[in-house]
Amino acid sequence: MRGQGNNPVFDRLFRRAAPVIVNGAHERDQPPQDGGRWPVSVVATGAPDSFRTLLHEHLTELVEYAGPGHFMTGRPEASHITVRALEPYRQAADKDDLIVGDWVDAMKRTAADTPTCELTCTGLTLTTGGVLAQLEPHDATPWELLDRFRAELGDLAWFEDQWMKRNIWYSSIIHFAADIRDPHGLVDWVAGHRRFADPMTVRLTGLDLVRFRHTVVPDTHEQYMGPRTWYSVEFADTAGDPRDAGR
Repeated sequence: MRGQGNNPVFDRLFRRAAPVIVNGAHERDQPPQDGGRWPVSVVATGAPDSFRTLLHEHLTELVEYAGPGHFMTGRPEASHITVRALEPYRQAADKDDLIVGDWVDAMKRTAADTPTCELTCTGLTLTTGGVLAQLEPHDATPWELLDRFRAELGDLAWFEDQWMKRNIWYSSIIHFAADIRDPHGLVDWVAGHRRFADPMTVRLTGLDLVRFRHTVVPDTHEQYMGPRTWYSVEFADTAGDPRDAGR
């Protein structure tokens, strides 16, 4: 799990989720509310445009089975690779909050000791809440990044420390938020995309501090949670000064 190779967690997720999807008992996301999901988070940067294009292409096919009303996380303006969520959702969260400086300092210390690292997008898997692109690290560096950031946060790591330690790298394509139009078809479609014939390399070069905004696409049934970047830092071998990305 902590090196190169097929992460068995992705297989377990699929096996657990498939009957739940078929029975219509899947999780349903909703626009964020105070205390809930989609909080200020740190995401990894550097994924190429070709990776975003790949996610969007699969999303377009997937929607034929999922139907309308879901969070279209594989849209280019919504796709992301989460490193760590930092707190429960707060509508009032602001870039000028005092705690943001502490988060950014932890990001800077983490990035200073982290080299660029590579993962391979090897296929898709299913969860009870959506569909993921599975990312397989080439070596231990991405896992060390997670451990290092947790250590640098110290007591500020409390939010994710309530649950199990992250054991997969992934990028979400869709978060279910409504009924699924064709549950059997969706499960079969994902099963047919479990392993890509042509895996894609994704190179991570830095970290972004982001907050998510619920967005509804005008004149459509589409919605998504779009990350808005507050600050960016680059890893040690590409490092410059932290960039204030504005609001």
